[in-house]
Amino acid sequence: MFLSAFMRFSEGNKRTEATLLKKSFCLFPYDHFARLISYLPQLLITISLIASSTLAVAAVNAVSIQSPNLSVTSTTNLVSPIHLQATAEDTITITGYVVYVDGANVFRNFSPSIDAWITLPPGPHTLYVKAWDSQSNKATQAYKINVVGFAPPTPPVHAHRLLNIDNGTWTVDNDPGVGGTCNHGSIAPFSSNGDPNTNNLPAFDGNGQHFMVTSGCKYDDSLFYRKFSKDSGRYAGHTNFLWDFWFYIPTTTQSSNIQAMEHDMFQAVQLSDGVHEFMFGSQCNYITNQWQLWLPAGGNLTWVNAGLSPCRFSTGAWHHATYFVQRVTSSGYQEIPTNFSPATDRNVSLRYGTLTIDGQSMYLGGTAWSTKPGWSPTLGVQHQLDSSATGVILEEYIDGESLISW
Repeated sequence: MFLSAFMRFSEGNKRTEATLLKKSFCLFPYDHFARLISYLPQLLITISLIASSTLAVAAVNAVSIQSPNLSVTSTTNLVSPIHLQATAEDTITITGYVVYVDGANVFRNFSPSIDAWITLPPGPHTLYVKAWDSQSNKATQAYKINVVGFAPPTPPVHAHRLLNIDNGTWTVDNDPGVGGTCNHGSIAPFSSNGDPNTNNLPAFDGNGQHFMVTSGCKYDDSLFYRKFSKDSGRYAGHTNFLWDFWFYIPTTTQSSNIQAMEHDMFQAVQLSDGVHEFMFGSQCNYITNQWQLWLPAGGNLTWVNAGLSPCRFSTGAWHHATYFVQRVTSSGYQEIPTNFSPATDRNVSLRYGTLTIDGQSMYLGGTAWSTKPGWSPTLGVQHQLDSSATGVILEEYIDGESLISW
């Protein structure tokens, strides 16, 4: 306005500069400015109240458990591992959940919802779920549950499936580091019309593996494995593993000649301080007839009785084994970050969940630390035969082997 007035003045307008200034100031009188300034404290208070009101509304309003179906008034009988699914209501984004069982953290994530498989031992427990947002948290009531049985979990549709592992190329490891006094294992032809008749396989595909040890000494041990190292990054964020296979021991393999029959699943993952190897080791110790797990004892990892006996398998019949195991934090609970990376993955330990043999599921339990043996990232399975006598032949057939991870 001042510029426009000045231009008109320059063009011969007869109004004086004083008149122009007077009219300009009339547009915003001084008392208006003073009045506006006097309102500022009240305006700031109003803005503060609005902000406080908004923050007060931002709260977790409700947490709902969709699975399992829990009773609010009585104890609910459940099968472990428990498939727990929950959501929460909020005016802003939910940032994570924690599942508590008997007052201890058993699962944690950083997502708007929760979908987890939680392995619990048999007997009564209390369970509740707490949800968080950036401002508040809210928990469900504490539910009473009772674990009355066990069954393998159902993998989600997005799980990665390695199927027919037994149909690929396997490696026999006769290195002295495998153990034993000597190592004379081999992979024999699979096809057989006798014991077993491989025309009648559980997988119905006519293919599998035939492992053999011809003992050259009393304790003759050999390892048979298959690794999946290509594109190993696809498995790096997987913390749940469902391993399933069929195995057959011919009648010519006598139990008295077996020292141990071992089945292991392993994962090697790049974490923040290097590549960690997670060895989920298990074996039937035929000498003691005890099922054993690779667990800490005396400051080292070693074979520890799992409390399951007997474990010597009958010969001349197919047996079906299913393992469910998990990677967990050093505190024993599973933690799922928003995005998996070596820096965010804190699942540095392993936990044994359940074992199902010929349709009978058992709780394993037990956690162990991972090791750093200098491996590259990989995922794999292995079987081992250990003899207890010289000059004997041990045989094992494997069929329908799969490993599902998520």
